[in-house]
Amino acid sequence: MRTELFTVTGADGMTLPGIFWLPEEKPAAVLQITHGMTEHIGRYTALAEVLTGQQIAVAGTDLRGHGKNPGNPECASFGEGGWEKALADMHQLYGFLAEKVPGVPHFHLGFSLGSFLLREYLNRYDDPAAGAVIMGTGDQPGAVLALIKGIVKGQIRKAGFDGTTPLVRKLSFDTYNQKFRPNRTPSDWLCADETELDLYRTDPLCRRDISAGLFYQLLDAMHRTGGKDAYENWNRQMPVLLLSGDRDPVGDFGKGVNRVYRAMEKAGCTQAVMRLFPGARHDLLHEEASGCGEQARKLLAEWISENIK
Repeated sequence: MRTELFTVTGADGMTLPGIFWLPEEKPAAVLQITHGMTEHIGRYTALAEVLTGQQIAVAGTDLRGHGKNPGNPECASFGEGGWEKALADMHQLYGFLAEKVPGVPHFHLGFSLGSFLLREYLNRYDDPAAGAVIMGTGDQPGAVLALIKGIVKGQIRKAGFDGTTPLVRKLSFDTYNQKFRPNRTPSDWLCADETELDLYRTDPLCRRDISAGLFYQLLDAMHRTGGKDAYENWNRQMPVLLLSGDRDPVGDFGKGVNRVYRAMEKAGCTQAVMRLFPGARHDLLHEEASGCGEQARKLLAEWISENIK
């Protein structure tokens, strides 16, 4: 595997740092990763090692307000208007990769925050995609989302768009973490593997909190991706792989992932499949102690290889 660092210019001129993992021989396909909230693209090296072994190139950038990008190092935030800009950034990266590895099938993976970005991206942009992996996703009733959005609006007035408050943390991460009491850390909901969880928590490029503004943007996107027009412009013959742990609170312990799967089926997405990993929490790719991370990486490699055309 060869590793290259690169930058992509975002839609508004922001320079986004990225990593490109390449197989030793000519790639048979490329996977574009949109990572999760508070983390960074460097956390996908283990997945890249497996995929490049199958001649699949892997690339992604740090999302704006994440990783090596500027902003509050303790609080991830896209900034005002940042959701639309993040979607445009994904389009910019698509074009960059199409030039770097032309003529090969282009797959997407979106995890957590990235899963909602990807679900909306596929409904908004017509960039040809050979397949999409939706990881760590879910849904919420529209009435619940509307209620929380109203509360978070007040927190934006209190702390600013790029600031956070104890109530924002309580409504977001703490709501998930309380399902795993007694808690060892504030992030137990992410991963059952304590070693991997501690590596995440001490990673200087991972931010501890999310801004009130980013939380509002995510809730707003969840409203849209759960709405009646969520799959209106999808390529409904595109292969889709829904992956989650069955102990992931974002996916309502599998029930929310199943609702997304059924909504895709109802919309006519004929090539969607779902896989839940027993005992795995939200950060599936880092559930190493149980073996779920290794199994998920292997499944991803097999699924992409089977769908290369």
